Amino acid sequence: MARLTYPRYPGCMTPDWRTFPGPLPQRDGNQAVWRGGLVGCGALSAACLLRHHAAPLGVPLPDRDTLAGHLAAAQGAFRLPLPQGPRATWPWAWLSGLNTSLNDRNLPLRARGRWGFHLHAPLTAHLDRLFSAGLPVIGFEFSTREQHYGLLSAYSPGPELPARLHVDGSSMHLAPRIGLGGVFWIETVSLP
Repeated sequence: MARLTYPRYPGCMTPDWRTFPGPLPQRDGNQAVWRGGLVGCGALSAACLLRHHAAPLGVPLPDRDTLAGHLAAAQGAFRLPLPQGPRATWPWAWLSGLNTSLNDRNLPLRARGRWGFHLHAPLTAHLDRLFSAGLPVIGFEFSTREQHYGLLSAYSPGPELPARLHVDGSSMHLAPRIGLGGVFWIETVSLP
């Protein structure tokens, strides 16, 4: 989705940031052009996360941008009527598209997520668990302030659950007061 940012408000208290404890995936910035427009932050973040989890399994995958193009198609990314044609992905399609790709590759991985309206407490518990387990997380914010998916490097418990993006340290809110927010991740599972 298109990423819109606004300056921080002066005088705000500095939150207590919890940083990711291990190595993070490849940064999900500098989107490639795919089918006449930008591939989209949903597919790009999913590609970085998938490559991170596939590497220890010895699974060869295409480069980040090629994989993001495959995932954009699987996730049903659609082009927004804005300059440069950025693409958006619905949260339910982010999960189903990535899981379809994981199933097609017969990988012992599954995409999981929690998203919705103002989910501060449940999301904080999930972030605590995921960060403690060393599992990288994709943050999602769709609000009047920002429309974006991105890999997280830190978060802070609080009413809007602010988080820092891995790509550049800027912030997003995972539980915005107006809009949707959430988190997405990949876990290892046993295949039948």
